[in-house]
Amino acid sequence: MRLVLYGVSSPYAAEAVETARRLGWELAACVRNVAAATPAEVPSPLEADRLPPELLALPFLVPLVKPAARRAAGEDAFAHGFADQATMIDPTAVVAESAEVGAGSFVNAGAILAAGVTCGIASAINRGASIGHHTVVENYASIGPGAVTGGSCWIGEEAFLGVGAVIAPERSIGPRAVVGAGAVVIEDVPADCTVVGNPARPLVRAG
Repeated sequence: MRLVLYGVSSPYAAEAVETARRLGWELAACVRNVAAATPAEVPSPLEADRLPPELLALPFLVPLVKPAARRAAGEDAFAHGFADQATMIDPTAVVAESAEVGAGSFVNAGAILAAGVTCGIASAINRGASIGHHTVVENYASIGPGAVTGGSCWIGEEAFLGVGAVIAPERSIGPRAVVGAGAVVIEDVPADCTVVGNPARPLVRAG
């Protein structure tokens, strides 16, 4: 398998490099689409506006954690002429046969996807996360390291679950909602809402 990592301006790109190595995949190129530093583990990044045409025939993966940034980088890759997204599942992840993982998604080391789980396009399941049976993770959602969802949850498009967040069974996290690190969600979280704490409550900012 040969692929291109597109959008390597985040330290998280190193995680995709390591997973590619464990899978025995060849990184044909790493592409920087914004002016930013890249982690030392990323080999010789190319600029997005100077890509050899032969790279555009390969699938790409966006190794970014923030949902909106991952969506924007993916759209930028398509605009530059890429046609296909790769799906990367670390060999140490446990993925049920009945689980579905969408194109462009990255399932990191030690993650667990239980029976009937559906992960949408370009979703990110980080290290050691556990997704309960029949949970739906919509397009571009990010599940942080060690986060846990109970069974039959719904994680909306571009939602973000922080490190170690816990979602009770049959709860819904609305589109673009953010669940803070270590939060315990026992009630549905509406769209565009940030919740923190145990039990999780909407974040109230001073002023």
